[in-house]
Amino acid sequence: MNIGATILVADSNFGCGSSREQAPIALKNSGIECVIAPSFARIFFRNAINIGLLIIEFDQINEIHTGDEIDIDFKECLIKNLSTNKAYKIKKLPEFLLEIISAKGLVNFARKMLLN
Repeated sequence: MNIGATILVADSNFGCGSSREQAPIALKNSGIECVIAPSFARIFFRNAINIGLLIIEFDQINEIHTGDEIDIDFKECLIKNLSTNKAYKIKKLPEFLLEIISAKGLVNFARKMLLN
């Protein structure tokens, strides 16, 4: 996660009603680098990963407030709220999904795999 990245904290079933890739693309193009929510519509989740938008399922969204400084530690599977000095466990994303996100999307990931 980049320092100073914009994180969107949303409610359950985020992305429901949108089966098009344009929804996560619009978020990413507006500067959002990560979406945190208790759950995501499955097709939105997959589309977000495919374009390299980080998605984190986190039930305790009420512990994050506007303006809070957040650190996401994938190694320890933690969201740290630096504003309140509290840390929360998150479930680990599969390594291959993190690789797709790191490559900034599925197309770039596939291109990288083909070149290697």
